[in-house]
Amino acid sequence: MKEKDWRKVRALFPALKKYTFVNAAGGAPLARPVAEAGAAYYKEALEHGDAYWENWLARMEASRAALARLIGAAPEEVGFTLNTSHGMSLIAGALKGRGTVLTMRDEFPSSTLPWLNAGFRLKFAEPRGGRYPVEELEKLLTPDVKVLVTSYVQYRTGFRQDLEALGRLCRRKGVAFVVNATQALGAMPVDARKAGIDFMAFSCFKWTMAGYGAAGLYVSRRWLKRVRFPEAGWRSVAVPETMDNTARAMKPAASAVEAGCVHFPCIFALGEAARLLNRLGVRNIRDRILELDAYLEKGLLELGLETATPLDPECRSGITIIKAEDPARAVAALERRGVMTAARGAGVRVSLHFYNDRSDVDRLLAGLAAVLRPGRRA
Repeated sequence: MKEKDWRKVRALFPALKKYTFVNAAGGAPLARPVAEAGAAYYKEALEHGDAYWENWLARMEASRAALARLIGAAPEEVGFTLNTSHGMSLIAGALKGRGTVLTMRDEFPSSTLPWLNAGFRLKFAEPRGGRYPVEELEKLLTPDVKVLVTSYVQYRTGFRQDLEALGRLCRRKGVAFVVNATQALGAMPVDARKAGIDFMAFSCFKWTMAGYGAAGLYVSRRWLKRVRFPEAGWRSVAVPETMDNTARAMKPAASAVEAGCVHFPCIFALGEAARLLNRLGVRNIRDRILELDAYLEKGLLELGLETATPLDPECRSGITIIKAEDPARAVAALERRGVMTAARGAGVRVSLHFYNDRSDVDRLLAGLAAVLRPGRRA
């Protein structure tokens, strides 16, 4: 896409007129059409009460189809959850008793605590220079390990895993492959089937730009008839309208986790965000982010600032960790300048998305020069 096209898309985000948002890994601003899609529900409920129920159900399925397209899945493989922790808890409950879990030391707690709570033994892989090479993970797949849990992109470092290589390894070893895609979906291409992912959970208020309240769960077709989720309700069955209060057969679809009435406005916002991302093309978005990353890296080099992020192209993402002695203090100082970042890992976490441009990076660099330039403590 040309620069003028990105400028046109940027105009959909009113918050960018007030702040320099370089914190998509924390929480992204909303595009106007996304906010309007969520608000439409409240307007309809205000004016029509529950008369739009069937319309809302149809709109929910349209949102499911858009999200399925975004992750390379079929609609029946996609369910709506509340957040990554909720989705990962459902997966852990469905796989309970299947053996040891191998995961990464840098994982966000949403990737690990649900498994500990479900009684699993966790085995942690240690990073090597911020990376988790597939060949090193293979050495840790001892016979007792039956589940591998990893983030596509690590929140503390920005390291991006090779999902396809890891998927092939898991298939060869007979290990269930579980992915937390929260720090990648909407920024880096995700093709669940091509990568051989068995289960995937993701929140959608970050790179997916849909706000809080709705998230996604992917369950591969090959698992849908093999697992039973730990939650169920009247909408978990194939025909909820029968109101059969003795039904035992849950529908063989990921939507079985939507046990009751859902939060329609959040799902409608998510559907609109997914449609926006699909129209732009996630590969175009990735290329835009990597272009901005390169511009940022050049500026950091000129300032003499170091990163804690692996910068190799094969594992690069939208996240850059800039080393700082006191990350929280530096982030607060940048926020006073209207530059929104986060303190994570070894420094200041910067996360660029397609709606950013070089002027955002220039304002960030100016702030970093004042806060982190060599000779000053932050």
